[in-house]
Amino acid sequence: MARRIEAIWSFSACTPGSAVILPDGRCDIIVRNHVSTPDEVTPIITGPATLPYRVDYKNGDQWFGIRLRPEHGAALWQDCLGNAPDSVLRGSKALDRFPTLAVLSGSGPTLDDLARIVHAQTWPEVDPRLTRAIDILHASGGRLRIEALARFVGCTARHLNRLFRRNVGLSAKTYAQLIQFHRTLKLITNGNVPIIAAAFEGGFSDQAHMARTFRRFGGFTPSRIPTDLSLPDIPSK
Repeated sequence: MARRIEAIWSFSACTPGSAVILPDGRCDIIVRNHVSTPDEVTPIITGPATLPYRVDYKNGDQWFGIRLRPEHGAALWQDCLGNAPDSVLRGSKALDRFPTLAVLSGSGPTLDDLARIVHAQTWPEVDPRLTRAIDILHASGGRLRIEALARFVGCTARHLNRLFRRNVGLSAKTYAQLIQFHRTLKLITNGNVPIIAAAFEGGFSDQAHMARTFRRFGGFTPSRIPTDLSLPDIPSK
């Protein structure tokens, strides 16, 4: 399952609030309920995100979910992957996409229950060139040009882009830009790297280029990063 599931996560709200969820290009399978009514669940399916969005929550709200590795978007969305970016399906629409989630309703489900359902699914084989390309992109911080990446994995840039669109749901360039954005954001927020140095280390041509990318994927500029961000744990490979 390590090549299928990237993260298993949960969140329980102890106080009312909200958070900005940043895009990571992955698909999640989520169950939401409330601590007072654990049997009343709302299944949620997300497409590969490229835009930030805000989630409001109340005291006692809880979520648990499974984040798929990016190359397995097609296993979840199948022929609808082309329309999946930045889509969120809830309730009956999520069940139409992933019918086996219906067994969780009325059972007070746990994260282990969700993991077993995902584990039991039939997972189509993924072209190893795509898997290797994704690993290389993460190792490079998204700074590698797509033409060079294609040469590394042994195909043309055009064919590599088709693999990304058919399996991830995004172009190879967009996926690389998301990695570059997150790496640079962490340099600033976690590494306390000055903005000018972060632009250089992140592989941007200049600060204006970095600012455009931050506005596109985060809705903010490098000098005005919100404090209520939810940062996905994107691996280095």
